[in-house]
Amino acid sequence: MKFFIRTIVGCILLSIIATHSPAYADGKSHDNHEIKEKVILGWLEFMWLKPWQIKTKAKLDTGAKTSSIHAKNIEHFDKDGQPWVRFQFGSSTKLSNNKYKPGKSKKVVTIEAPLYRKVIIKQHKRSNVERPVVMLPFIMGGVEYTAQFTLTDRSKFLYPVLLGRRFLKDIAIIDPDNTYLRTSNEAYTRLDIDGKELTTTAADNETDNQNTPAKEDKDSQTDQSEHRKT
Repeated sequence: MKFFIRTIVGCILLSIIATHSPAYADGKSHDNHEIKEKVILGWLEFMWLKPWQIKTKAKLDTGAKTSSIHAKNIEHFDKDGQPWVRFQFGSSTKLSNNKYKPGKSKKVVTIEAPLYRKVIIKQHKRSNVERPVVMLPFIMGGVEYTAQFTLTDRSKFLYPVLLGRRFLKDIAIIDPDNTYLRTSNEAYTRLDIDGKELTTTAADNETDNQNTPAKEDKDSQTDQSEHRKT
């Protein structure tokens, strides 16, 4: 009888412990769900687009679902029977249109990537817009990532890249009071199309004034409903 009572009490205690354990708080065991350590990033960080070897600023915005990247002169074409996209990316959104002509600026690169999907963006008080989405690799804080980016002309915004919560949710915790927490000294060798290191010039080595307060970037407009185009 005493053995039976001890067994019942033990079962009750195990039930209470399991119910209040973080591993079971959501009804799922951590044995089947890897705990990912997140990094703390500022609301603004540097990143390197690769293999195009171009450095740019990215705004980290949990108010936007999908990341977006500055894209000019977007073209759709077929490659090996698959849909691809070609566009020009400028590491500054304030470059004049003349800089997007071949050979005019080292801050502009032409990027080609497979079309990953299309989305319909519902805009407040404006017509819906269809945008292409591509997967692009980049380096931030010494770590290589790949994310989905919608292609859009961001000339009206301050920063050429916006990283949204689709990417950030498993990667980072954002400190809204700081910038460049992980990438203030970001360095990366620029290579030409043949893999040879580019000669550095004063223009290549120009630094960004990180202490200058940024103007308001009204990227809240990107917090729009997104629908997959099938």
